[in-house]
Amino acid sequence: MIPRSRIDDIDDAVIRELIDSEFRESRTLDFKEQLDLSRDGRQALAEDVCAFANTVGGDLVFGIREVGGAASTIAPLRIDDLDTQLLTLTNFLRDAVEPRVTTALLSHAVPLAGGGCVVVMRVSASPNAPHRVIRSGQFYLRNPVGKEPMDIHAIRTAFAFADGLADRAIAFRERRLALLDEGFAQVRISPLRPRIVVHAVPVLALTRRDTHTVEELKAAALHLQRAQPAGIQLRAPEVNYEGVVCTTSPDGDRQYSAYAQLFRDGCIELVGLLSTGDVEQPPAPTIYPAQHELPLVQHGVPMIAQTLAALGVPAPVYLFVSLHRRGAAYVTVFHPGTRHAENRPLPSHLADILSPPVYAEDLGVPTAELVAPALDPLWNAVGIDHTQTNFGGT
Repeated sequence: MIPRSRIDDIDDAVIRELIDSEFRESRTLDFKEQLDLSRDGRQALAEDVCAFANTVGGDLVFGIREVGGAASTIAPLRIDDLDTQLLTLTNFLRDAVEPRVTTALLSHAVPLAGGGCVVVMRVSASPNAPHRVIRSGQFYLRNPVGKEPMDIHAIRTAFAFADGLADRAIAFRERRLALLDEGFAQVRISPLRPRIVVHAVPVLALTRRDTHTVEELKAAALHLQRAQPAGIQLRAPEVNYEGVVCTTSPDGDRQYSAYAQLFRDGCIELVGLLSTGDVEQPPAPTIYPAQHELPLVQHGVPMIAQTLAALGVPAPVYLFVSLHRRGAAYVTVFHPGTRHAENRPLPSHLADILSPPVYAEDLGVPTAELVAPALDPLWNAVGIDHTQTNFGGT
């Protein structure tokens, strides 16, 4: 990809820097002099999209002439009704491969000072790989010098790789929860109260080893500062070993009640301690689900989406919600349409209540609809089908 550039930030200066530095094509970057919108031209582009989606993603840059794989000169494109043409092309390319490309496939026209434009098309790595081009039935992958058909060994490897993405996201969640349980996380959280932990793991962080600069992380974390885990306000972002973190003020034991960690690869962790009350019969700490569910839907996930957008990290994203009960024995349940509440016991064997991975192809869908499957396990544990929290149409 064009280095250190969100696609919407690519301008004339970025394009000219590619020329001045004789930037080379790579596994994630391909220069093309023309944007061929003919039937055969679109079919060739479908092969390029297939190759990028099957590998680690990348940028197709139209309007740059290359010599020996290095950017040489700008060849400005002049296409009538370009926006409509790009929309039509993008829809064609999504449907020209199977399974259909559902990850980010973005186009950006860069106006040039001398007239005309360069078009950048960004293809994300796909968790649904391997894809094949419908017309030819061929699978493609991207190597450092271009695309190539996949042999049977590569196809088998690609299927195994895609099957393992969710497992790697789950492994990340498990490692982080273990650090919190053992008190080895960089931000110290009191072990004496129940806590909610939210993880967002972009597929891009699983398929590529890119990291972001401190400056990029701090700018993006200004959104994460408003995430309000468990309804708790956070302070401005600060640099730490793992990336950038927003915390509360520490208590006398240098422990915190909440934090939001933005990792260098774009993964996100939200942690908040839950307040518990005592029920009278029998006395025991009690969890009030709305305390963490409402802030997560109203603030947490929207701020996660804005943070990733600021970093230029596209969906899909795996989302997890984990609740460590730490002695809490009951869940307060309000019956819909009434003020009547009851305290239902949690099964004694459940120390942690873990959601399955929620695969979010688009973080722009209604947040309550997106997050609900990750909230349901707590309610399932007390015999209720789905979350009963009223999100007010969020």
